[in-house]
Amino acid sequence: MAECYMCEKEGTTVEHVPPKCVFPEKKDLPEGWDLRSQLITVPACDEHNTKKSKDDEYILYVLVMNLPANEVGGNHFQTKLMRAIERNPNLINQFLSTHQRVTVQDTETGEWQNTIAIEVDRDRFDGAIDMMSRALHYEHFSEKWLGKVSVQPDFLLSLDPETARDTNEPIEQLAKAADQIFDSQPYFGENQEVFKYQVINGNDQCEKIMRLSFYGNCKVTVFFGLNG
Repeated sequence: MAECYMCEKEGTTVEHVPPKCVFPEKKDLPEGWDLRSQLITVPACDEHNTKKSKDDEYILYVLVMNLPANEVGGNHFQTKLMRAIERNPNLINQFLSTHQRVTVQDTETGEWQNTIAIEVDRDRFDGAIDMMSRALHYEHFSEKWLGKVSVQPDFLLSLDPETARDTNEPIEQLAKAADQIFDSQPYFGENQEVFKYQVINGNDQCEKIMRLSFYGNCKVTVFFGLNG
């Protein structure tokens, strides 16, 4: 039996990467659509499977509630998440407890939209992406990554009027640089309307760089072994 992607224990379970809940069910899609076919899976021990599953729903909420999410992501919110919220509103209430009303501009259309901004638990979000990235490394290269992983979400921005410019400018510059670096690189993963990824070899400063794309434009850049 294969070892867990995170440790030396037996991989007694199968872990979906990204979590299966990120992919809409057939009942929520147009007839003939199937966005849960050929999902990526890796062997995982009970401990790491359970640890990761605790944050699956949290990751889903963060992704589908973001403006860059495509129509598939928006529909997923209106169907699966609305049912989940009706059953148990605790998680959405946690998000909404710190929300603020904002007006933002769509950088593609130039249109302004009234929406809300929510506070994201970066430790929780980054930790879940960290494990997801290690699982993708295991899948893509057939070997574990036990070194450092640095996570940079391109779509999570600060709205603090005092620090937003200084905080967001480096994030936006890094996102533009990543767009250029990965522009001609192939995508991997089935059901790419929901999730796809790219990967390149790095240099002395960083061994590998991976770009995760959820629901179109919710992108996260991941650095494996980043120095400094």
